[in-house]
Amino acid sequence: MKSQFEVYLRLKPSNNQSQNSMQYQLYHNKRLQVLLPRNVKLGMINNSRDNLEFNFTHVFDQKSSQDQVFSKVTIPVINSFLDGYNATIFAYGQTGSGKTYTMSGAETWQLRGVIPRALSYIFDEIDKRTKFQYKIYISFMEIYNENAYDLLEKRHLEIPLEQWNKIALFEDDQNNIHLKNLSIHQCNNEQEGIDLLMMGNFIRQVSSTPMNQSSSRSHCIFTATLEGCDTTTDTYFVSKLHLVDLAGSERISKSQVEGNLLNEAKYINLSLTYLEQVIIALNERMKGANRQHIPYRNSLMTTLLKDSLGGNCKTVMIATISSENDNLEESLSTLRFSQRVGQLENEIRRNEKVDLEAVVKRLEQEKLVLIRELEQYQRGGTGNSNNKKQQFQQQILPQSNGMPLNKKQIQEKVELYLNEQVTQLDVQSYEDAQMCFEAMKDLYNTRMKEYVTELTFISEKLQKYDEILTRKKEQSSFLEQKENSSPENEIYKRNESQQINSKQKPNQ
Repeated sequence: MKSQFEVYLRLKPSNNQSQNSMQYQLYHNKRLQVLLPRNVKLGMINNSRDNLEFNFTHVFDQKSSQDQVFSKVTIPVINSFLDGYNATIFAYGQTGSGKTYTMSGAETWQLRGVIPRALSYIFDEIDKRTKFQYKIYISFMEIYNENAYDLLEKRHLEIPLEQWNKIALFEDDQNNIHLKNLSIHQCNNEQEGIDLLMMGNFIRQVSSTPMNQSSSRSHCIFTATLEGCDTTTDTYFVSKLHLVDLAGSERISKSQVEGNLLNEAKYINLSLTYLEQVIIALNERMKGANRQHIPYRNSLMTTLLKDSLGGNCKTVMIATISSENDNLEESLSTLRFSQRVGQLENEIRRNEKVDLEAVVKRLEQEKLVLIRELEQYQRGGTGNSNNKKQQFQQQILPQSNGMPLNKKQIQEKVELYLNEQVTQLDVQSYEDAQMCFEAMKDLYNTRMKEYVTELTFISEKLQKYDEILTRKKEQSSFLEQKENSSPENEIYKRNESQQINSKQKPNQ
C-alpha cells in the first residue's frame, strides 16, 4: 500500500524576544507563513514578496513539549513497526536548531527525546500484545567524515578514533545491504536499551562551534530490529525502526570554523547535498519524468537510508528551524527542502515470513485429528444406526388420546424422536405404525447420504493435507540446500560471528 511521507516542523525557541526574532504566523498548526523583512542583508533577494507559506503534517510551535512531539509523531510510527512494517524517523535542519534535542533529549529524564521515549513505548506495547512473541535487537552507528563506526563497541571508549574498525558495506544479488563490524545487541527491557543509547551518545563525535556549543559532527542511526511471531497463525515478521539524527548544515562563512571543524563541516554539507539530490531525483520520478537512476551511492548516508527514502518503509521527517532572524536563510532552505520531502511516497508491505517447519507440524497435527475423527465416525455410524433401528421397533407405543395422526405429523414426531427430543411415539392404528416405519426409513436413508458426503469430504481434505505437507517439506529442503550452498551465506556467517558474541555478552 502507498505511504505518503509525513513532514513535521518544530521551531526552536528564540534566545531573545526582541525584533531579531523571525516573524511568522501559524494556521491550524499545519501551515506556516513566514513574514519576510523588508531590509534584507547578506545578499538575501526579496523579489518584492513579503511572505512565504509552507504546509506540514503538523507544526510544533516554540512552546511545544517533548511529550507532545513524541505522541504526535512517534507513536503511530512505532505501532506500524510493531505490526511488522519498516519505519524511519529522521531529524533535519541547520546546526543548533534542535535536532539532537528532539531525538535524544537533554540531560534530565523529563526532557528525554524521541529515542528514549520510543524504547519505553516499545516494551510497554510488547507487554500488552499477549498473543505475539517479540525479540528486540539494537544497533547504533555514526557516519563521521564519510566513514561509518559502531557506537556500541566498548573498545572505542579506550582507543583513539584512528584505530576504530570501520563498518563495511556489502550488497547481495537481491540488492540487500549487509554490514560488517556493526554489533547487534539483544535488548530484553527498557533499561538495557537506555544503557546502550547512553553509551553510544557518549562515544559520538561532538564539538563546540561558534554556532552551537555542543554540535553533533556526525550523522547517527539508532536501529531497533524486531522479530515477531503471531502465536495463533505461526506467522513470523521482521521489521526495522531507524531513528536518525542528521548532523546540521552550516554556512562556513558564518561559522568561521577552521582546521578539523572545517573538514567536518565540508563532509556534513556534502552528504546533505547528496541527500537533497536523491530527494530531487525521487520527486522527478514520481512526477513521471524518465528518471531511471537515483544517486543513492553518492554518499554512505544515502546508501544506508536507501529503503527509507525510496523503498519499503514508512518514513517521517522532523524539520527543525531556528526562530532567530539571523538564521532566516538557513531556515528557509530547510523549509523548502521539507516541502520536497513531503511530496514523496513509498510502497510499503508487511515483512511476513512463514516458518515452514511450524506449518508442517501444525498440518500434521490437524491430519491426525481428522484421522481420529474419521475412525470414530466410521465406528459410531453403523453401530448407532443399528441401535436406533432396535429403539425404533421397541419404543413404538399405542396412541393414548385417540386422535388420528396425518403423514406430516407422523414425520415430525419421528424426527423429534430420533433427535431425542421426545421419549416415545404414539400410534393409533396399523397404518400409522407403517407410516412411522416408512418415515424412519426415509430419515435413515437421508442421514446415510449425509454421512457418505461428509466421509468423502474428510477423505478429500486428508488427501489435500498430504499434498500440502509434501510440498512444504520439499520447499523446506530446497531452501535449506540453497541457503547452505550460497556463497553470500558464508560471507554473512563470517561477518556475523562477532555480532553473535556481542549479543550474548550484555545478557550475561
